[in-house]
Amino acid sequence: MIVVGIDPGLTGAIAVIADGNTLVYDMPTFQYSAKGFVKRAFDAQPFANMLPSAPASVFIERVNAFPGQGVGSMFSLGMSYWGVHSVCKALGHNVTLVEAKAWKNHFGLSKEKDASLSLARKMYPQVDLRLAKHHNRAEALLIAAYGDFLNSGNKNA
Repeated sequence: MIVVGIDPGLTGAIAVIADGNTLVYDMPTFQYSAKGFVKRAFDAQPFANMLPSAPASVFIERVNAFPGQGVGSMFSLGMSYWGVHSVCKALGHNVTLVEAKAWKNHFGLSKEKDASLSLARKMYPQVDLRLAKHHNRAEALLIAAYGDFLNSGNKNA
C-alpha cells in the first residue's frame, strides 16, 4: 500500500510512505510574479513527478480561509490547494481530505509546529528534519501516518 500525505501550502511538503520506504519533498514552486501579493505559485509538473506512478491513497490537509487573513495569501493558498488536489485526482489517486484537527488529535498534538516536528523526528529518524523550517515536512509525514492508520481499518481516531 502506498500512502501519501500532503501539507498543501507553498511552503508545504509531500510525504510518500511505501514498502518500508519514506520519501519527503518540499512543495515545488516557481516564480509567478516579481511584484504584487503573489510572487510564487505551485508548480504542477514537478509535483506530479514526485507522486508514485502506482495508485496511492493520498491524504491532503483540508485548508480554509479565516477572517483576518490577507487576500493575496488566501488566493495563493487556494491555488496551491486545488492544484495539488487536481493533479492527484488526474493521476488516478484516491484522494481524502483530512482536517488538521483530526490528524493532530489522533497524535495528541496541539497547534504548535514544534510538537509535530518533535514527534515526526521520533517516528521517522531517517528523514531529514533537522531545521525548524522542516515542520511542513513533519506535518506531511504525520498526515501520511494518519492516512495509513485510517487505511488499516481502525477508524477510531
